[in-house]
Amino acid sequence: GSRGFISMVTQLVGANATLCVLIFYNNPIFSFTSGQSDKDAHSALHSLISQKTGIRFISLGRTDIGNAECETISDALTSEECSLVFLSLAGNQINDEGVAVLCACLEINTTIKYLELSV
Repeated sequence: GSRGFISMVTQLVGANATLCVLIFYNNPIFSFTSGQSDKDAHSALHSLISQKTGIRFISLGRTDIGNAECETISDALTSEECSLVFLSLAGNQINDEGVAVLCACLEINTTIKYLELSV
């Protein structure tokens, strides 16, 4: 199931020093409406973004991310361990509230250079 998949991805990221790009675009396994509990999805999302790894680029386009997930992303982006440079959240359900949360965290984050929020 999705929990096992996300667990494997998290382990892979931690064990692979050369992996620098993760693309989950339109991936129903990672989707926030795929049936996995919000707690599991938020925890996995936070782990992937906040951990100090070689990951520099994550695409989470069309994974049904909304304002609640923006809070989780914001918290992860302000982690001292975050090394992410590019984050794509294109095609999600983020409105002004979610964008405001993300903008506030960018005042603290020093690694993000590109944030994609296109529709």
